[in-house]
Amino acid sequence: MKILILTAFLTLMTIFVQGQCNCETINRDDGTTVSICPTLPIAYDNTTQVGLAIGSNGHDKFVTLTVRFKAAAKDIIGDLSIRLDNNFLMTLELINAQLAYIGNSQLAQGVFLAMEADIVNFKKSEIKTISFKLKDKLLRTFQTTSNADVLKKQLDCL
Repeated sequence: MKILILTAFLTLMTIFVQGQCNCETINRDDGTTVSICPTLPIAYDNTTQVGLAIGSNGHDKFVTLTVRFKAAAKDIIGDLSIRLDNNFLMTLELINAQLAYIGNSQLAQGVFLAMEADIVNFKKSEIKTISFKLKDKLLRTFQTTSNADVLKKQLDCL
């Protein structure tokens, strides 16, 4: 009887935890399987909204920064700095950047390589601030206002 109850409990917990994960797995034409989690908003100001997500190609993990602009979008040109609540600061290398248009909004997206040490730190602490540069070469720093644990939770889903 105890085994039956334990099995039922573990099954329900697995369904509950996986139900909160809405990451997608995509099989690309080149044979690479990519797992991508949705971008969640973490900060905003009068002219921009900022979101983060995590993804993997099965070997490396990547953080995606999405910046939604009220006016014309500007390219992301530099690395992403993330300060965690435990005051640990890390810098992720920019791998790819592009502009996009979704609905009535212009977006800039940057993909940054997350090293294994970064992943370990993401699992330990929530995000306090992020900093990045746009084409105008100004450093923008945002303090998280929501979803500070986005990377921690999404890593559990990959």
